[in-house]
Amino acid sequence: MTRRPVIGLSTGVLPFAYGAVPDYPLNYVPDDYVQAVLAAGGLPLTLPMYDPELYPDGVAEQLELCDGLLLSGGNADVSPASYGEQDRPELGVTTPHRDAHELALLAAARRRGIPVLGICRGIQVLAVALGGTLVADLPDAGFSGHWQEDRQYEPVHEVIADPGTAAVRSLGGTTIVNSIHHQAVADPGPSLTATAWSHDGVIEAVEAPGLLGVQWHPERLLGTDARHVAPFAWLVAA
Repeated sequence: MTRRPVIGLSTGVLPFAYGAVPDYPLNYVPDDYVQAVLAAGGLPLTLPMYDPELYPDGVAEQLELCDGLLLSGGNADVSPASYGEQDRPELGVTTPHRDAHELALLAAARRRGIPVLGICRGIQVLAVALGGTLVADLPDAGFSGHWQEDRQYEPVHEVIADPGTAAVRSLGGTTIVNSIHHQAVADPGPSLTATAWSHDGVIEAVEAPGLLGVQWHPERLLGTDARHVAPFAWLVAA
């Protein structure tokens, strides 16, 4: 039997109470990612998040099990300290251990030469890891309409992608995506190229050989439009 490519999924931690048990943190990844990887022909494997300083060899050992890496989204902001800036009032909750774990996962993936897909927060981690910077708060920078959580399972705005890129292939023939983010890539850095934008100029995709980041959430659109399997299919094929 042919083995399906194993795709490692980065995780976050929910630090609040679960049911009647107080202070019961959960290491988690939304099921939408699991289903999207399965739909693309991959085998999802969640990679529990922990402080990599406590187990310095553990991240590389996690990646030894994987043929590809998916940096998942999440409701915690990437800390400005990771791209040389200061905290600001508009900043949401940050999780420095998650930042450190995902940056370590990405570094290990690049050493091994396995492909990486970053979604929403994941595109931001990609950019920060490769010398880029972020818009810390889109509304404060003059961009509106990108945080539409009440329509997270609906396409809400257009994405314009450069022809012939992984970004345009990741759209699967559609150009309308959802939008649930208040941060975005400001500068992709010297190793990544911005290849897709929203109508107001916010970067929606970055890429390099073996690396792809998209700012929207295709896993949440897959249930109503099968074309949104495309970025996961790119990862599994790569």
